[in-house]
Amino acid sequence: MALTTTHTKSRVALSSAVLSFFVILTLIVTYLLYTQVQDFFKQRLREQIRAIAATASVQFDPDELDQITGPESVGTPVYERTVLQLQKIRAANNDITFAYIWRQTEDPNTVVFVADADSLDPWAKIDLNGDGTIDEADALNLPGDPYDISELEFFDEFREQAFKHPFADPELSKDQWAWLISGSAPIFRKDGTADELVAVDVVVTDFVHVTNLALVPFVLFILFLLLVLCTQTAMLVRLWGSQVRLLQELDRQKDELLSIVSHQLAAPVTSIKWYLEMLQEGDLGVLKKEQQESLQSMQSVTADLSDLVGLILDVSRIQLGRMKSDRSATDLAVFFKEILAVIEPKAKEKGVHFTKMLPAHLPTVMLDKRLTRMTVENLLTNAVKYTPAKGRVELLVEKRDSTLHCEVRDTGCGIPKEEQSKIFDKLFRASNVRDKVDGNGFGLYIAKGGIESQGGKIWFESEEGKGTTFMIELPLVTAAAGSA
Repeated sequence: MALTTTHTKSRVALSSAVLSFFVILTLIVTYLLYTQVQDFFKQRLREQIRAIAATASVQFDPDELDQITGPESVGTPVYERTVLQLQKIRAANNDITFAYIWRQTEDPNTVVFVADADSLDPWAKIDLNGDGTIDEADALNLPGDPYDISELEFFDEFREQAFKHPFADPELSKDQWAWLISGSAPIFRKDGTADELVAVDVVVTDFVHVTNLALVPFVLFILFLLLVLCTQTAMLVRLWGSQVRLLQELDRQKDELLSIVSHQLAAPVTSIKWYLEMLQEGDLGVLKKEQQESLQSMQSVTADLSDLVGLILDVSRIQLGRMKSDRSATDLAVFFKEILAVIEPKAKEKGVHFTKMLPAHLPTVMLDKRLTRMTVENLLTNAVKYTPAKGRVELLVEKRDSTLHCEVRDTGCGIPKEEQSKIFDKLFRASNVRDKVDGNGFGLYIAKGGIESQGGKIWFESEEGKGTTFMIELPLVTAAAGSA
């Protein structure tokens, strides 16, 4: 019942996680699509504003504009023609609220008004902003009036571009009445320079409404996708649940079988080793030479069988989360001497050049001798096994502060790059050695479990055809501190 409840909770949690992921993904995709559409429409709008300003700019003669210098120019034929032309530009498009001409000055932050569509009579009392009250905000501009453009929202872009080519505000702005966008175009002289520009302020409230209405299909799209995702998620989680239950049952049966077999084998194998030792020592009578030789072969086979049973037991402990370290005082100098006594003859027999680099003095520390030896010996055995004759295997041991650092390097076959993420998996063997060298796929799996159970870590670097380097870092506790 508890397992069923846990499984149900896991399914609910997975379902929620998967659904949340797809909901967030859908929202992000929809938002990106909507903003892309908005940006597209906005870019088209800016192009239209620049086109309006550019068309307006060619309707003015810069030499005539030079004659409009200040308030004294009001009423002159040139001034009146300029204002009337601005009024025609505004009348041609109902969305244009203001049309005016600016002249640049030596101060990059200041321009002066040349003419304004509303300033045929600059001293007239007009409710310019349409708020029903005539006040300072409705004051009309006179020729030569300065204007601080540093107050513009897009001042930097305007200052850099407006007197060089047609310009439109990068973004819409909103005053108390409507959404606006401003555009301008320089009025070029024959030599390609421009001292004046014509600018228009355009109401784009309708554009904002249209783009907001475009949100409706995107919302419907989101709802449709969410419905599809919910349905698909429910189906996937249901299928996943049935697969998980099947795998859990298979894992349970496998673990039970593995545990039973390994524990049941341990006792008889130990008994066989004990009886073989009794025979060899003559406790049950003197053996002939042929019997002694057969007995030694039997002991070798039994030792291998005992190692395999121990290996399976360790695998079982790791699988069930029961791998525990049993630290004891260990003289590292003696520890590595015992390992080298096993490895060096193997390397010599195969014709592999073996070198070791160990500190002159190694301390006595608290560690799990069995697990650590099993790991280091396994790495060295593999290095010799997978390195061809005349190749090299190196063991580097260093004590770095309170950490034991070991490296095992070889010039063997290496590990294929695409398989390196699986190298510590149980029963996994690389494809380039699977059919060439004997192995069971347990060694590195147990080595990783043995090191990690002591708070250490193991990793590697490898290149197929050039060799592999395995590295171990194991935190050490001095024997004195451990006993304390």
